[in-house]
Amino acid sequence: MYKYLGLLTLTISLQTQAQGLVEQNETSVAHDKTYYTKDVANTRLIFPKEHKQHAEHAAAVEAYLQQQYQQTFGFALDDTLYVGLMSSHNQIANGFATPYPVNRQINYMGGAQMVDYFAATSWLDTLLLHETAHNYQTTAKNNFVSKTLHKVLGNGSLMSPIIPSIHPNIFESSFILEGNAILNESWHGNGGRLYSGLYRAMTNVHAKAGYLTPERMYNSTLNFPYAEGFYIFGSQYQHYLAEQYGLDKVNKYFKMRSRHWYWPFMVNRPMRNTLGINFNDSLFAWQQKLRQDTQDMQFAKGKRVATSKQFSPMNRQAEQIIFLTNPDAVSAPVLNQFQISTAKLQTAKTSLALGKVFAIDDSFYTVSSRRTSVWRSQQGLFNDNATIKQNSEGKIVQGYLQDGRAVYFESSQSFEQPQLYVGDKFYAQVNSSVLVHQDNLYYFVQSGRERTLFKNNQALVSFTGHYGIVVDVDEQGHVYFIANSRYGSSLYRTNRGTIERVLTADNVIDAKLVNNQILVSAIAANEYYYALETPQVSQQTPFVVNLLWDKQSLTEQQPQVAVTELPDKKITDEKTYGLLNNLRFSGAHIALGSVTEENDKGEEEIKTLYNVQAIIADPLNRTQIGLWAMRDSDYSDLIGVRISNNQSFALLGLQAYYVANNGFDDVSETQTRDSGFAAQIKIPFLHTGFWRAEIDTNYYQDYKLNEREPLSVALNISRTEHYANSWLYNEAFAVSAYATEDRESKITGGQMLLATDLANEFYLQGKIKHSQSNLQSIDPLNRLGVELQDTYEFTNPDPSKFVLPSLKGDLFAKSVSFAEVSASKVFNFSWYSLKSPFSLRREKLALAFRHYDIEQANNLVDVKINQMVVGLDFDILLMNKLNLTLGLQYIYSDDDLITEQNKFQFGFNLPL
Repeated sequence: MYKYLGLLTLTISLQTQAQGLVEQNETSVAHDKTYYTKDVANTRLIFPKEHKQHAEHAAAVEAYLQQQYQQTFGFALDDTLYVGLMSSHNQIANGFATPYPVNRQINYMGGAQMVDYFAATSWLDTLLLHETAHNYQTTAKNNFVSKTLHKVLGNGSLMSPIIPSIHPNIFESSFILEGNAILNESWHGNGGRLYSGLYRAMTNVHAKAGYLTPERMYNSTLNFPYAEGFYIFGSQYQHYLAEQYGLDKVNKYFKMRSRHWYWPFMVNRPMRNTLGINFNDSLFAWQQKLRQDTQDMQFAKGKRVATSKQFSPMNRQAEQIIFLTNPDAVSAPVLNQFQISTAKLQTAKTSLALGKVFAIDDSFYTVSSRRTSVWRSQQGLFNDNATIKQNSEGKIVQGYLQDGRAVYFESSQSFEQPQLYVGDKFYAQVNSSVLVHQDNLYYFVQSGRERTLFKNNQALVSFTGHYGIVVDVDEQGHVYFIANSRYGSSLYRTNRGTIERVLTADNVIDAKLVNNQILVSAIAANEYYYALETPQVSQQTPFVVNLLWDKQSLTEQQPQVAVTELPDKKITDEKTYGLLNNLRFSGAHIALGSVTEENDKGEEEIKTLYNVQAIIADPLNRTQIGLWAMRDSDYSDLIGVRISNNQSFALLGLQAYYVANNGFDDVSETQTRDSGFAAQIKIPFLHTGFWRAEIDTNYYQDYKLNEREPLSVALNISRTEHYANSWLYNEAFAVSAYATEDRESKITGGQMLLATDLANEFYLQGKIKHSQSNLQSIDPLNRLGVELQDTYEFTNPDPSKFVLPSLKGDLFAKSVSFAEVSASKVFNFSWYSLKSPFSLRREKLALAFRHYDIEQANNLVDVKINQMVVGLDFDILLMNKLNLTLGLQYIYSDDDLITEQNKFQFGFNLPL
């Protein structure tokens, strides 16, 4: 996965800065294990002791791989590559690569949970192959401007009317980036997703439907199969290009594309310059070829019993088949219980995470990975409260024997290949999920290109391929499994040492036996569907997928180099990962802009705005130092330094600033501050299931008034549920209690939010908030009292303040009470374009009623305001990639004493 950190959004907006001085680390949990480093050529490996052996293997892979990638991509990395192998405190089936804060890749160990999906032998090798490809793609700088800016600004950015991009390829579509990374993960003797029958079937189904268009492929759409389509369709397209023009030529596209530093959003020109054909024409030719090649593709046509926008495997327990579906991808999943004896389906809404479902002691659990505390992300069995089942921590459960012993992969030992355990005893190293049937274990083991099906420790059959999933066993002992067919994926079975094909359909990715029929999960153009099929047995073995390099190996009789077999590079002199020896200059970010205002003489005056940051950080993103300068909305020039650390129990952020130029019109009447200080301490103490809780303490010195130094503390507790592509929270409860002290003023208060979803993408939300000052009379001149503002303010994290967009000017009060109820409806009218800078994904209409009860507004009168708000939000896609919310609001106030009676707002991410 390529992780895109948004430099396009005017690098450091005031609203972003108002979020706080420190946030939780997205790279690893707090209080993680001790890490060590080892430099190998231009690579620094970062690993805990438990992964030292894996680090030795990674050292060998990177030494081999970068030599290969340097040749095929056409350039060498110009920075040290940091490769993190994260500890068993971070059990996640994922990895990512990014140039920020340094050129790095972060690899998590939880891939055994998705062993069938990746169609690969080694999870660790898949990560290294895939993420290192991203490191090459996104750091290409085949032009003088990018190279020069990189020497000066590092991995920074320069935002101005003309965007000179340091990393032009970060703006490339994920369709190209992810597709190419899968292309490159698949030619090193480790299998890969290009060998997956699911990928081939999904692509062929969409080709036959005419869906492989530039607009659907290149844009980040809300079309099925959503973001997964970048990986599926992108990889098949990249392999098509490699077959037509050669692997090296396809990979050198990124070097060619990086020439376009001045407008890094194009695809047709660099592809034409690289391959001699533009993107539109090549995509059309690819779809036409697929439609021609798959004319004889067969589909499952039995009686449909369920549909889903997301895939989750089926599980047979007792006399029922249980599985999860999500029919709309915007609401909570549905738990399906198919009764085998009656062929009836029972359904119920659930908050279970998608995954294989187990019924245990009258409760349901799914295999998943979640945060179980502030200090742990764990794999295991999770219930509908998203809490982990006791004694399943770190176990990727496959099933249970009749005596109650669990059959599972030990997550902490499965970084490379799944390590299968029965109870507390090691059983075997395997390369597929495991079917537990009448105390027998069925699974696949991979050796090179040969895939062998085992029953316990006995080999049953073998075939050439990397894709095979055991799904069921019948009374005669036939073992049923999913494998590649010529046009996609189908169902096969064993029969006395031979293999038979059971279904003619080429779009089947899961199956369970139901009396004389088979309940299958199959792929359609707009969803997955579950249907009852009748077996049609024929003498066919799984289709052998021979990719470009397989054909070359057969022709040239030269076997591929298998990265799984590379000899390890021994590590003997590793160093402890510390702050001082890993802090690096990340980059300088510069944003320039201007506004036009009318001065006192009625003349238009152009004023320049700027925001500059120089960032120093470490590869695990634990510590960050920022040197910054900016001109704020009052046209004051400030410079400062910010330091944050998020690795300990208490997250700490510090900031000091100096006012180089005061922007107030009459400085003599304003008691401003020349310099100041801000601090934030966050203590997150609950991060389990859907629940989060933290204590947030903030202190800052206000430069607008030199006596003002508010100290605030807040207790924040929330429970949120968000499913798939839902625009808003499906369920939310949040409560906060806070206190603020500033000189003789003490303010206490609290706020609460409740939200829920209804059918057809209707949403309801309610909010209340109250802040009360202890002052008998407030002092607006000295900024004492409960503050109301019309916009968010830089360096002001005071939780007691209110933002009232239609306010005529800053206001202080003795107390403020606020209540809001809102209803929203999401519409799904979309328009995607390849050439236009904007695409439309969906819309949201919102209606809200707000009430403000303000006591002693500016020490004058009590004010009660009722507001009606109508908002229309557009889910916009900018430059095919960046998702933004563009909003239009009309606010009517029934009192115009302190607010504008009619207020229109237009902008990005307007709060409602």
